[in-house]
Amino acid sequence: MQHSHSDQVMVVVLRDLVQQSIPRIISIRHKLKQGEVLVGSEVDFFLHLLQRLSHCYQNYAHDRECVTIFSCIAHMLYKVINLAHENEQKASARTS
Repeated sequence: MQHSHSDQVMVVVLRDLVQQSIPRIISIRHKLKQGEVLVGSEVDFFLHLLQRLSHCYQNYAHDRECVTIFSCIAHMLYKVINLAHENEQKASARTS
């Protein structure tokens, strides 16, 4: 069975999200639950991942399953970024 180039790209994107991005999000979330703050490379990772998700939404909006996956990851990012923001506010309050 022949797969389109678009399908092949989507497989690579999904594989990367599952094997690389989601585990890193979970690792960062664990760190944040310990009260730590993000370092620059983690902020860069989130910004890059948000750009990738936006690009995926634009290119694969016709595929409901892909949109569901991207939405779940975006929601996970939202929750982790909010936790990071809370930790930053607490850290700022301690140093003020």
